[in-house]
Amino acid sequence: MEMNLLFTRDLKTELADLEQVFKHSLLPWWDNIDIYVEKLKTDLTWMILPPVVMSIYQYAGHSRQLSIAMSNIFRNCYLAHRIHGLVKDDEEGQQYNQDLQFNILIGDYISGRVLKALVETKTDHLLSDFAEMIADVNQGMVIKHKLDSSFSKIIETTRVPFYATAFLTAAKLAGYDAEFCKFYRQMGYHFGMSVELGQDSISHQQAQSHVHQCEKLFLKINKHSNSSNSSLEKAIRELHSQFCGLEEFAVV
Repeated sequence: MEMNLLFTRDLKTELADLEQVFKHSLLPWWDNIDIYVEKLKTDLTWMILPPVVMSIYQYAGHSRQLSIAMSNIFRNCYLAHRIHGLVKDDEEGQQYNQDLQFNILIGDYISGRVLKALVETKTDHLLSDFAEMIADVNQGMVIKHKLDSSFSKIIETTRVPFYATAFLTAAKLAGYDAEFCKFYRQMGYHFGMSVELGQDSISHQQAQSHVHQCEKLFLKINKHSNSSNSSLEKAIRELHSQFCGLEEFAVV
């Protein structure tokens, strides 16, 4: 079961602007990179991560410009991760050819553009958070390919760190204290687990549990911001309606 992404309707113009920023940020190699992007058109994380980043950044009070810029940064991080993931090891029959070299070089190029973007947006003090995120997903790829892990564990280590880090950095840039930043990160973690587990019908009960945790954290955080009908709240509501049905929504 996939989300219908109804919450993105309020972000239509921002998402259109993101597409332009995204392509511009990868010049002059866009024609080469577009091949990889096309392959991600049905990837749920690829589709949902940018609007989720926008939603949490707007919710935390950041400007439209920064919300789009950070969405682009996280999108590029995920793209680099997926391209690097195309590189296999000897046991998997990796061919040492031009394609291998290009995958590594393009992935590294995009990672370099991420660093440049962090400097340009004056958010380079978040570099350690991004480094930790990349380390987590790289470790997750080892777990995925080398260990006999569950779907839940693979999702938790290869995809959810993007959500958790997006929520954490939004809170840090808003100037919140360490405890509040921790709440944001936990909310991102549970949001990401809900979304990603929802791809597997067997995992819907687990997804439901994460939705409930996300709602509780949102309720706690929203007491301070007193926001209503935000894109973030709509996204959480959409998760609730898909996995919890007619249960009472905790943030009402």
